[in-house]
Amino acid sequence: MKGVTIVLHSIKSKGGKRMNPIAVSPCSNPELTLEAALAAYSRIGYRKFELFTSWTQSAVDVTADPEIYARLAAAYGIEYVSMHLPPIKDEREESLERVVQAAAFAVQLGIGIVLFKAQTRELYIRMAKAFLDAIEGLDIVPVLQNHAGSAIASLDDYREVIRGIGDRRMKTLLEVGHFHSVGVSWQAGFELLGDSIALIHIKDQIGSQSVAFGSGEIDLQGLFRQMRTAGYTGHFVVEMEVKDKENTLAYLAAALQHIQPWV
Repeated sequence: MKGVTIVLHSIKSKGGKRMNPIAVSPCSNPELTLEAALAAYSRIGYRKFELFTSWTQSAVDVTADPEIYARLAAAYGIEYVSMHLPPIKDEREESLERVVQAAAFAVQLGIGIVLFKAQTRELYIRMAKAFLDAIEGLDIVPVLQNHAGSAIASLDDYREVIRGIGDRRMKTLLEVGHFHSVGVSWQAGFELLGDSIALIHIKDQIGSQSVAFGSGEIDLQGLFRQMRTAGYTGHFVVEMEVKDKENTLAYLAAALQHIQPWV
């Protein structure tokens, strides 16, 4: 899977001009409701947003009318670009149906990327094909995500799941911060994932601690340069989980300004 040879997810306007690829994750402010998050992030300059289906106060209900969420995003000039699917916890048919329903809900909101999740590597491998087959007719790209403390945390975890699934319909997310947390550089992640990368999450960190962009150990400018050279045209989702959480919005505003020259 090494070597980027194809473009997986293009973000261009109808006129062909490349659009802003920067989005923001509500994991930065999990205490905010969806409307409060959209209002706050729009106010500091973000125009794209990643949805959650659990955990955060901004999580959406995939059984609700998607038009409710569409109108809310439009009110704040925000576009939803990616969404976390509910995790698969077992092999029951109901578990798969719930995830497929969530993917269909994402499509109705115009979302291009969904994060496919399972509680164990075995479940990832056993359930992926059925999921991929079920969403075959949907205009959506599913990705795997590495995350410290989850079933896919290390390069070996990722390698095992990718090999086990063995289906190029399943793409990947390069989770820069969580790789750094387990001692893996984004460069090593890129070398493994290559042309399967359809989404990137970015943080700056010192060790496993999220810090203001530009003050940590992660070479984000090098990442943007590498991905531009590789032909990547997908989104970069900004995440911020600092110790002084009361300053999160200020850090997010500064992060947007920090990375803007590289876009």
